[in-house]
Order: sequence, then C-alpha cells, then structure tokens
Amino acid sequence: MRALALGPVEVWVDDRQVNLGGPKPRTLLAALLLQPRQVVPVERLIDLIWDESPPQTAGALVHTYVSSLRRALDKALVTRAPGYLLDVKPEDSDIELFGQLLTGAREAEREHGHEEAMAKYQQALGLWRGPALHGVEASFARGRAVALEESRLAAEEGLGRCELAADRVEDATARLSALANAHPLREETRELLMRALYRGGRQADALAVYRDARTHLLDELGIEPGEKLRDLHTQILNGTLETPSPAPRKVVTPPPVRPEEETHVVPHHLPPDISDFTGREEALKHVLGHADCENTGTATPTVVISGFGGAGKSALAVHAAHLLRKAYPDGQLFADLRGAGRDLDTHEVLGRFLGLLGVPSPAQPDAADERRELYRRTVADRKLVIVLDNARNEQQVRGLLPGNPNCFVIITSRSRLTGIEGASPLELDFLTQDVAVEMLARIIGDARVEAEPDAAQRICQLCGGVPLALRAAGAKLLARPHWPLKTLAKRLSDERRRLDELAVGDLAIRSSLQLNYAELDELHRRAFHLLSLLDLPDFGSWVAAPLLDVPADDAEDIVEHLVDLRLVDVIGVDQIGRVRYRFHDLVQLFGAEQAAAEDADAVTTAVSRTLATWMALVEAGSQCLPRVTLGLRPQLDLEVEVDPRLAEDVEDDPTGWLRSETAAVVRAVERAHDLGVDEITTTLITSLLSSPFAARNEFGGWQRTHEVALRSARSRGNRRAEAVLLAGLGQLRYEQDDFTLALENFQQAAAFAEEVGDTSTLAVALVGMGTVRRDLAEFDEARALLDRAVELGDAGVVAAASYGVGAILRDNGDLSAAAEAFERCLRLYRELNDQRGAALALRGLSLCHRASGEHAEAVELSRQAEEILRAAGDELGATYAGQSLAKALFRAGITEGVADLLDGCLEVCTRQHDRFGIALVTRTRGEFALAEGRLDEAAKLLASSLDQWTELGLPIWRARTLRDLAAATSDAATWQEAVDLFTALNSREVHELADLTPERWAGAVRLHV
Repeated sequence: MRALALGPVEVWVDDRQVNLGGPKPRTLLAALLLQPRQVVPVERLIDLIWDESPPQTAGALVHTYVSSLRRALDKALVTRAPGYLLDVKPEDSDIELFGQLLTGAREAEREHGHEEAMAKYQQALGLWRGPALHGVEASFARGRAVALEESRLAAEEGLGRCELAADRVEDATARLSALANAHPLREETRELLMRALYRGGRQADALAVYRDARTHLLDELGIEPGEKLRDLHTQILNGTLETPSPAPRKVVTPPPVRPEEETHVVPHHLPPDISDFTGREEALKHVLGHADCENTGTATPTVVISGFGGAGKSALAVHAAHLLRKAYPDGQLFADLRGAGRDLDTHEVLGRFLGLLGVPSPAQPDAADERRELYRRTVADRKLVIVLDNARNEQQVRGLLPGNPNCFVIITSRSRLTGIEGASPLELDFLTQDVAVEMLARIIGDARVEAEPDAAQRICQLCGGVPLALRAAGAKLLARPHWPLKTLAKRLSDERRRLDELAVGDLAIRSSLQLNYAELDELHRRAFHLLSLLDLPDFGSWVAAPLLDVPADDAEDIVEHLVDLRLVDVIGVDQIGRVRYRFHDLVQLFGAEQAAAEDADAVTTAVSRTLATWMALVEAGSQCLPRVTLGLRPQLDLEVEVDPRLAEDVEDDPTGWLRSETAAVVRAVERAHDLGVDEITTTLITSLLSSPFAARNEFGGWQRTHEVALRSARSRGNRRAEAVLLAGLGQLRYEQDDFTLALENFQQAAAFAEEVGDTSTLAVALVGMGTVRRDLAEFDEARALLDRAVELGDAGVVAAASYGVGAILRDNGDLSAAAEAFERCLRLYRELNDQRGAALALRGLSLCHRASGEHAEAVELSRQAEEILRAAGDELGATYAGQSLAKALFRAGITEGVADLLDGCLEVCTRQHDRFGIALVTRTRGEFALAEGRLDEAAKLLASSLDQWTELGLPIWRARTLRDLAAATSDAATWQEAVDLFTALNSREVHELADLTPERWAGAVRLHV
C-alpha cells in the first residue's frame, strides 16, 4: 500500500488506486497520514475534521468514515484506544520519503557531493503530483500544505545550487528562471538565478533580475531587497563578483599520438547528418552523456537505442556520432546490418571495417576468429565512434565490439538487445504532438504550417508521432508545393489509403513494418492478423488465447513476442495487475491489411470464440456485483471452456476487471458486427447490462453496444433478439432519466416479445413500463402493468414489480398496504440472495414509516439500507439511501451531520451525472433549510430543484417542490398550484394539505426541528 499526499490525497494498492469515498473520509485519512504510526484520539480527529465545530453526531460519523476507509486500507488502519492509527511504512508514504530524500540531499550537498545531492533532490521533487493535500480543505491540512510547499521550493533551490556547483550553468539557469517567474518574491531564488546568469556571461540579464525583484518587493510588500541580494547586485554591477572555478569536466580527451600511429588511416564513414533533426533532447543527452563520461574501466562504453520501426533510431545515432567527432579523433565507423535488404554477417562487416582502417583485403584473414582478433588489435589504441545500425540480435553485434575502453559504440535495433552485457539501454518513444508539428515545419517550411495550423496538427496526429511517417508526409508535400495541407490531411484520414499515402521514394512505413513482419512464423502471424482485425483500444494477453485456441500462458508468450518485434506496444498495468497492450494506429492498419489473406470462416470462428469467452467472464464478474437492472439473458449458442485462472481474476476483483475490459469489449462488439459475427452479439450485450454499465452510469458504452447489436438483430430479422435489446435500451433510457424514450423502447420490446412468445422479456418490459408510468404519476396504468408482470415473471421480476406497487400505494396514501408490498419485496429479494434489491426494499419501507410519522424506524431502516448498499459496492444506491437517511434524521429532529451527508450525496450524483438524484438531493437540502428556518436559502434550493423536475417532466415531484417553495416564500399562488397538481394526480398529499396554508405547512416542517 502506498499513501500519497504530495498532490491529491490517494491510496494505491498493488498499482491500483482505491476509492476513499467523499471529502470527509479523505480528510480523516490525511489527519492520520500526517501522524503515521501514532494513535490519534477520536476527539482529536473530530477537531481536525470539523475545525473544532463538530456536529453532535461527529463520533458516529468518524466511525462511519473509518469503516469506509477500512474497506480500502484493510489492516493498515488500526483501531487502538483511544482512537486510530495508520500503520504505513515510511517508504510507502510520499511525505516521509520526500523528507528522507531532502535530508539526504542536504547532507550530500554539505559534503560537496553535488552529483549525489542532485540525484536525491530530483528524486524528492519527482514525488510531487500537484499541490500537497489537494482536495482536503480542513485548516490543519492547509497549514501543513504551506509548510510542504516551502520544502518543495527549498528542494528546487537546492537542486539549482548543486547544478551551479557542478558547472551545469544552463540547467541551473532554466530551472531557476522558471522558479523565479512562479515565485517572484523569493530572494534566495533570485540570488541563485543572478549568479547563474553571471556565470553564463549574461551580466545584463543578471542585473535585470535584480531590478524585477526590487519592483515586486516594493509593489507587493513595500520593502527593499535584503542586504545579501543588494550586495550581490553591487558586485555584479562593479564586475567584482568572484565565481568559483568550474568543477573539472569529465571529457574524454584523445591520448597523445605515438610516432608509429601517425600513418594510421582515420575513417570518416558516417552517413550525412540530418539538417532538420528535431526533438529527442533527452535521448541525445543520454547518448552524449555516456560518451562524455571519462571511462576509467576496461569495458567499451555502449548504448543500445531501441524502438519502433521508423522511430528515428538511426537518425539519432548518426546525429550523435557527428557531434562526437572531435571527442573521438581517430574516426567513425558505420554499418547498416540489414543493408541491401539482407542481414550482414560479422565476417563481412569486419572486412569492411578493416579496409576503412587501412588494412587491405589481401592482409585480412579468412578465418572468423583471426579476423576478429585483427580488428581488435587494429582499434586497440584508437578512439573511435562505431555505429552498428539496425541490428537483428545480440549475436550479430558481439563480434563487432572493439574490446577497447577508449572507443564508443552506438547500436540501434528494434529489439532491446538486453543480452549485451554492460550496454546502456535507450528506448525511443513516439514524438509528442508539439515536436511532430515542429518537425513537419522544419521539413516543409514554417510558412505552410503557420498558414494551416489545424491541418498540420491533423497530419501529425495521423502520422502517430512516427518520424518516418512524418518524413514521408513532408516529402509528399514538398513534391506537391501547390497542395494545401488539408488535402493531405483528408487523404490520410482514409484508413484504407493511409499507408499508401505515407510512401514517397524509399520513405515508406509499409516497407519498414515489413521487416519485422517477415520474422513472424505462422502462429505469430495469425495472432497479429486477428488482433489487428479486432482493433481494440487496448487488451490483455488472454484475448489471444480464445482467438488462437491456445492456453493462456502460450497466448502471453505469443503477445510478448509481438512486443519484442515492435508490432505491439505495452501501455502499462491495469487495475488487477495485468499487463495491457495496444497497437500503434499505423501498425494496426498494416496488420489488418495483411489479414486479408485469412480465411473468412476461420476469422468468424475465432472472433466468435473470443466474444463468447468475454461474455462468460463478464457474466462471472456480474454475478459478484449488485444487479442494477433486471436480467435479460437469452441462451448462448456457442459453448466455450474458460481458463479457471481467468475466471479467478474476475471473481477476485470484478469491479477492477470490468473497468479494465469495458472499453475493449465495447469495441469488440462493434468489430463483431463489422466482421459479420452476429450470433452471440445480443447475448454479450445483455450480459453487460446487469452491472458494469448500469452500476456506474456508463451510458456511452451501454448505448454503443446496444445500438450495434440492434442493427445486427434487425438486419437478420431476429425479433427475439430485437425485443431483448429494446428492453435493454429502455433500461438505459430510464437510467438516463429520458422517460419518454424509455417508455417507447419498453413498449416496442413488449410488442415484439409478445409476438415471438418470449414471456421473460415481456415481463421485464412490463416492469419497465410500469416503473416509468409510476414516475410520471400515472398510477392506474402503472399498477395494471406491474400486476401483469407479476403474473408472467420469475421471482426477480415479481420482486421488482412489488417494489413498484409499494411505491404506488405509498404515493396514493395507503401506507399499510404499501408496507406489506415492500415487505413482500424484501422477502423475495432475500430468498434470491439479492442484497441490493433487499436494501432498496428497506429504503422503500423507510419512506413508508417516515410518511406515517414513525421517524426513528425510518432512520434505522435507511441506515441499514445505506450500509448494505455501500458494502455491496453500489455507490449510487447507497447515495439514495443516504438521502432518505438525511431526511429521516431531520424529520426526527436530528440535524447534526445532515448537511455533510447531503453534500456527499450531491457530490456522487453530480459525478455520476444522475439528474434525478441531483434534483432529489437539491430538494432535500431545500427542505432541510426550510426546517431550520433558513428561508432565503430554502427558496433558492427549492427553485433550482423545481426547474430540474420540470425539465425531467415528473409532475408529482414538481408538486411536492412547489408545496415547499410556497412555504418558504409564503406565496399563496404557488401553494394553490401545488394543491391543484396533487388533486389532479390523486396523491396522498391532497388529504395531508387539506385546510393548510403555506405558513402552517412551514410551521409543521419546522416543528420537527
């Protein structure tokens, strides 16, 4: 477990961020984290969390927050009288680790170990992710955050000091300039920056820094600069500032030339450098840094540059070698180990190198060992840069390593070549968008890019940051100076033509990819084809198992081999600790192009098998999560055997697994439709409905998959599948609070289900229609639909319908019958072992008791519902239970903690884009303000809620909000509008409000408090 506070307060377990709940649990965690391994009494925690103004329920709320955090922190959160402690190791707390590194850096700096100090300062600063304790608003956190920020700035200044001491003037200047701009009143920063500028020969700029500092200090604080800064200014002005002698640079210098060496040939065998070399500053610094380091050992300094084909490995190596010509005066050797379309063997390359070094062919031995020995003797006392470009493997380069510590070797390869002992690895990534645009501008000219910046951005985006692709695009634009940039951007946007467009002369992405593709055997080639056809945004290696019908371990090896060949990229580790992979866009297009040779039936079978496996795993995950929607599960035609280890991954962390796989499975469904694989698509979609989308309000993926599957069902005339999908879309629209469209989808589903005799789907559609009409206050129609669903449906449908019947009876004022319906609902859900359903039934019972004035019972039932839903992982359901708990509390005369509870509810509903929930909680906050006599605030909140209910088109909620708004404003017209609406709806409020006025209703509400 890692507890992080140098930025937003977060906790990570096994590379997975855990949910800490709302702001108050996060504040509690921060309070414990700032006193690690120490018991913090409950009373102290209450003072810290509420800034010494706690509610009367503070003790219970602390217990609730601890329970919430313990689910995330497990054994790290320890109960120990009289409070709690956070048992976190110092190395697992970024605050403590920062402090240790800062102390170590300062000690090293005092001992003049500037390199060690710089490393520790950089490590310490690398821990920061943003403002310390971000998101925690309590005063203790704000105070500590200020102190931590001061330490961070001191670390920045310390790093700048050490850079100056190590004669890294340019680095120090850049760092201190940024720091001074961000914090213009820090005199220590200004002093260091002035020294750096003066050391760099920029006396005028150093003096300008002083003038700027003085202006800020006078304008903002009304004071002059301190004596130290004034003295430094005077010394710079007079030219009397003494600067320390720079630390000796570790530059490799050539040894004196011996007389017998004077006749040696000095080869200059590098390809021409690139005049428009762009970006790669850090990579270039890495290469040159290894060359500049004085080599006191006996091994040859070697850098291996690896990366995607076309990433610019050769360009970087050649550019670096040109820059090193003076440091290595005995020459430069270069060999393209895949030149002329074939691999060059060691014997041939050694012959070329010996010839360049002045050894004529007749003097070169034929025996491989003897030729290697002659090569090493020839270079033994020379300082050479040797570039071995485009190596296939370690064996190809071992015999070319000189064995001379005075030489420097740069190797480029698409593989990492980790078997070369002592070599420094350098991985080249793709260019960032900004650097890509800069490169394009250098190729075609700034004027064309500046004239069409959007088109230039689009071209670079479609080239995917690959330098070779950008060069091909630039060459095409140079060859067609009359083309607007948008013409090429448009042509590149056509995926079928993109690889063709990125080919000009010998600049061709397709040819570059063909080199690696040629190394694939039949199995790996098939894997590459099928994964490219699926075109997933990212994927786990397990996907290759059903695709190829091989075991999961073999699938991982296959995908990793594609990684080694740069055909697949590793993008990180997902929430459950598995490696995730993806294709670069250009590689995916190439793979799909090559996959045209695959048998269409074999592709269909492989993709069907993969989707069936996905469906089985999603089903397994859904079974472990609360069911939010009624199940729609048609029979699956294709049987698959799922690896038990894959199922265990899902069952161990269903939420994490589903979050990791959702984007991929949505795309897989879309591709299944494109590839003509329709038989199981409907089943897969309905499997997804049960929790992953509905529980987290992931409407986008939910809608995409359903619409794709619906097109498939309609194209095949499959009425049964269409009914299932329309019912699923109805559930989606209901969760989106689009009641009109939800009702339309449910009605269509019911008609098709009745037509094909699918009573299960018909019953689900009837419950959906009944639920929508209940929310629209069409109680008679709703009751008829729900009663019919009870006749047709299984136990789950009957339970859901019973909930709806209970709600209708409650709204009609028959509270006794409503309670019986909710009791029946509760019993059925418990028999089904459906904890979420049981909790919703408890909440429904709580509302009955509250309407009857039995507030203590209402509080207890809502509390039970909230605890069950939170334990089940249903955040939104727990939020609704929290809302009903808050209302029951203040109706019972308990107001402490209610505001915090409602604030937390509103935060969840807003984050999950739940419009009904936002309107409901806003109204409850207005009722609470009304109960406490805060009439202006109540009126504002209730007016906002009224607008939201009007937008949602829910009349009974409009009426209830109008009633309370009238009470807050003493507005008789608004009161009458509410009464008229209740009368039209025939709801229980008609009798509750008889003979009441707005003022009397306001008094009745305030009476509870």
